[in-house]
Amino acid sequence: MGPEGKGLGVMIKSERGSIWAYEKTHLLVIPCNIGWRAKDQANVMGRGLALQAAKKYPDFQMWFGKECAARGAETPVLRYPDGPLIAFPVKPLNAAAPWMSWKNKADLKLIERSAQQLDKLPTDRPVAVSMVGCGNGGLDMSEVRPILDRHLSSGRFTLILYGGEAC
Repeated sequence: MGPEGKGLGVMIKSERGSIWAYEKTHLLVIPCNIGWRAKDQANVMGRGLALQAAKKYPDFQMWFGKECAARGAETPVLRYPDGPLIAFPVKPLNAAAPWMSWKNKADLKLIERSAQQLDKLPTDRPVAVSMVGCGNGGLDMSEVRPILDRHLSSGRFTLILYGGEAC
């Protein structure tokens, strides 16, 4: 068993609802691609929670895109300095065309790396996590949930399930 009682059989706490209902009390994990547009270095956030975050926090995609351009394929999980958001990479960099990274399928190894980094990220309040990589990322919840359970089962993380997702 790992730190804080993590190990087989331990699961991340889960609740049903919209992740945005937690905006005032939690940090919100936003699944993102590692990429940027050539013309302005903004990250392309065209669908899902990333698009919703970009609409609520207009500078988020510019901030994260510049971070991606500076850090490349190794862009880590990052706390947005101007709001309650945590950028959580799920789609890898398309090195030949960074502006097209959003079209990639989410990657389980990248989600694992991001979950490990999120677990170590210092936070000043609880963290709400969506089922990262399962909507526009194209992955199945049965592949992603064990990763989240393995790394995010401490009490500060809550998995927010929306719609028909199973607890």
